[in-house]
Amino acid sequence: MDYIGAFYSQKHTEETLHKGIDSILGSHKKLNVYFFPVYIKPSYFSTLKNGNSQCKLVSENGGIFLFDCSFQIRNFGQKGIISGKVFIVKNKEYDDIYTVITLENSQFFSRGIYPYFLKNFPRVSLTFITHKKLKNLLLEFRDGNNFKSLTIVRTTTYSRVGKKIMPSVNWPEFDLEKAFEWVDNENGWFKNLKFQIKKPHEPKIEISISRKGVIKTNRYFKLLYEYFILPISKTVYENIKIFSRRARLDNPNRDISPLCIDFGYGRFTEVEENNKFIDSFKNMKASSVSVIHGNPYIHLSLFDYFDGSSFDIWVLSTDKIVIVPQLKASFQSIKRLMNHIFDNYAEGDIKDFEVAE
Repeated sequence: MDYIGAFYSQKHTEETLHKGIDSILGSHKKLNVYFFPVYIKPSYFSTLKNGNSQCKLVSENGGIFLFDCSFQIRNFGQKGIISGKVFIVKNKEYDDIYTVITLENSQFFSRGIYPYFLKNFPRVSLTFITHKKLKNLLLEFRDGNNFKSLTIVRTTTYSRVGKKIMPSVNWPEFDLEKAFEWVDNENGWFKNLKFQIKKPHEPKIEISISRKGVIKTNRYFKLLYEYFILPISKTVYENIKIFSRRARLDNPNRDISPLCIDFGYGRFTEVEENNKFIDSFKNMKASSVSVIHGNPYIHLSLFDYFDGSSFDIWVLSTDKIVIVPQLKASFQSIKRLMNHIFDNYAEGDIKDFEVAE
């Protein structure tokens, strides 16, 4: 019997979708599900529903959309087509936030649907999970479900070494706390990690999660949705909320509406730190950065080629980076800038910056 075909033909609610995926995963031991939260601009989602050369809407029921998608790829110089089905599920609480879900194989995910969403930036925007947030999500998942163990078994790690970012693939076999202590000592962060969980009298299950919120598993879909997708979706929404309407064009009298990254300690105490921060922008894609001042204070001017957003970036104290959006500054561009700083320089707390009178 074609259980998967019957599953796709149903008019799902969120509950039946979650239960159905867990049931299919339980019946097909080699099957995986890939899923991640994403912001989709309303005008683009309307276009997506109307269909294009790559994705066609198959069915819709109460915010659950099933698409049939096909992508052209090249294998050893030869053109080919990969096809599969994808659910896009509207978040019930947050406008314009969706979860993309597919049960197709890794090639369809990694060479088809995932790149499709990435290349549609800024109409589509994934999140980024801070190092601290990722650790807290894993702790809450482990402790909230009484797992006997949670072991980090494989990581792609990026370490900040001097002015360079050094990638590495590791098989640490560490428990959660030790793994994060280890990467902290390396002055780094996890781009993605794979972990094993185990309950008494049950086999070990492997799950992977990336900094962009992409999850892969062959079990526990509903549980992972609750403990990862829902809080990450909230983070996407909160990013939109804090990053939106920052452009001077969005504000009366063209007032500025700056943000800051607060490190909570005196990070910029030496001139060498200024140089590290300035150098961290050398590999920022699709942007132009001008150094207006580098010592004793920092003043950079950044232009984003994706949508014409622009910013002034200042370091005027030892503990903060101040980001001043100019006439045009989309929330997608602000998020991309914050993501770049967190990845290539250091993480801190994002806050409103109040300009002194």
